Amino acid sequence: MKNKAYKYNHSFACFTCRKAFKREVDICKIKDTLICPNCGGVSYNLGRHFKAPKRMDTQQWKKVKFLFDNGFRFQKIRIINGSHVIGTVPYPKTLLEAKGFVAKYKNRFFVHLTNEK
Repeated sequence: MKNKAYKYNHSFACFTCRKAFKREVDICKIKDTLICPNCGGVSYNLGRHFKAPKRMDTQQWKKVKFLFDNGFRFQKIRIINGSHVIGTVPYPKTLLEAKGFVAKYKNRFFVHLTNEK
């Protein structure tokens, strides 16, 4: 029996030109980076749940970059009570909120398995 490949659309974002795009990714072969189709720079995998801000919203892009630089890739952070998931933690709306968010949840950020660039 063949292993079934699980594919999801992941969001990639380029912090140089503030362009975001989606690519189908096989979860067994996840790439951390791709070449940005807009500027040719590096775009980073921010996962399935990332919602890109408008290109000209520089404050929101600063927040996204701050979260990224601190290890967050927009995966869900689940609230667990015993053995039950009872909710998820919303991502911050502002850079100021992001600073508190990072301090509170820094032990729950995403760990990269590759150093692929």
